[in-house]
Amino acid sequence: MIRKSGFYACILLGAAVAAAGQTRDQNWDNCKADDPDTSIAGCTALIQSGQESTNDLASAYFDRGIAYRDKKEYDLALQDLDQALRVKPDFAGALNTRGNVYSDKGETDRAMADYNDAIRLDPSYALAYYNRGNAWGDKKEWDKAIADYDVYVQKAPTDPDGFNNRGHAYMAKGDYDRALEDFQAALRLDSNHALAIYNTGVTMSDKNEYAQAVTWFTRYIALKPSDPDGYESRGNAYRHQSQYDEAIADYNHSLQVKPDYSLAYYYLGLTHGLDGQYDAAIADLIRYVEMEPKDSDGFAVRGLEYYEEGQYTAAITDFSKALELQPTRQYAFVERGSAHFLAGQTSQAKADFELAIAADSSTSSAVYAALWLHMAKARLHEEGNDELNEVAQKANLSNWPGPVLKFYLGQTTEDDLMAAAADPDPETHVGRACEANFYTGEDALAHQKRTTALARFHAVQGNCIKDYVEYGAALVELKHMAASPAAAAKSTSKP
Repeated sequence: MIRKSGFYACILLGAAVAAAGQTRDQNWDNCKADDPDTSIAGCTALIQSGQESTNDLASAYFDRGIAYRDKKEYDLALQDLDQALRVKPDFAGALNTRGNVYSDKGETDRAMADYNDAIRLDPSYALAYYNRGNAWGDKKEWDKAIADYDVYVQKAPTDPDGFNNRGHAYMAKGDYDRALEDFQAALRLDSNHALAIYNTGVTMSDKNEYAQAVTWFTRYIALKPSDPDGYESRGNAYRHQSQYDEAIADYNHSLQVKPDYSLAYYYLGLTHGLDGQYDAAIADLIRYVEMEPKDSDGFAVRGLEYYEEGQYTAAITDFSKALELQPTRQYAFVERGSAHFLAGQTSQAKADFELAIAADSSTSSAVYAALWLHMAKARLHEEGNDELNEVAQKANLSNWPGPVLKFYLGQTTEDDLMAAAADPDPETHVGRACEANFYTGEDALAHQKRTTALARFHAVQGNCIKDYVEYGAALVELKHMAASPAAAAKSTSKP
């Protein structure tokens, strides 16, 4: 390490000596060059000459600070920007750039303080508003970000970045129409503005307009073929349209572009699972959790794939790991509980469903937990309506899966439940119909309506999304029912 630092210093010194042989004008040209090393050498020669005026010396430190930032040598950049401000305390540009360096380092509050000071010194300094808007975005304070972008687009109406960033803030707020207006404004200024194209695709995906999203992501990929995000995002849009082969091809393409792109393995696992290819899904997710061992999502999704394969012990282990990494992951209690339930470990299942409800009885996860707890208590020959009523009092039963809970409480009919499952988004509709069929099948089974239960479970088998816990549970119920057919009716005959 010592030798490396010394060698690095010698290189810089040699460059500075070489730059010292240049004329002052040549050094200034070099100082302001786009190439960071050329800039550092030229600026260093000017700084060491001791012949520059106060303003010019501040500019040399400023330009060298920018070059160090471009090289991601943030501490050196901060040292130079500090020097620029010592020489010239009212240097708004240096404050703005120092704010950018702090932002690069993830020190958002310090960045914000510098942007504030830059604006105080020069209220007309447009870039400080732009960068402060970005800092507000880092803090997820989207209204404040939009307010700063409003000022920026007024001061710099020909810069498409201002419109793109404001559109991103609107998108984050869920105001998709205004987001699209801003992205289109950016594209009118620059028809090949890659981020505006990409963000339009993201917005279309958020609006569940996946076919249009594919079109926009395809356009982005044409501009940025080396960015794995484009393939991953287009793959997600294909996946939501159940175009699994196309999705898998895009995820694999993202890995060709960037072999360590961990998200591709996550989505490959998810898509293989949706397509019923559980072994492939598990293999993908093993790779993902190796690369991202701190992400609870990887363990939870892999747990679902083990669950669908009937490997309940492995599923329980993964759901437990997901909860260890994210104790507030309420639905993981439901997933682990359902694995215990199907493994015949009904008491453990009951405990998990109770934990899910205890975490927050007002959520949709609590509704699912109450439904499964009702089923578990029925198998334990216990009264199971208390939790149904508790959750019903706190959860919003007008939102799915609330109608299922109302059905279990006798407050709505089966026909009404099926009608409530309808949704204009095909993916949502299939998922809700799957759940409605499963839970009405369980209710029919509990009331010894075997024919109805069989029909409901077969409907789940034929039409459900294959990574739903209800799908795996319905297959298990069908196996149990096949193993214990109803007794044949007896009749007498006469000769």
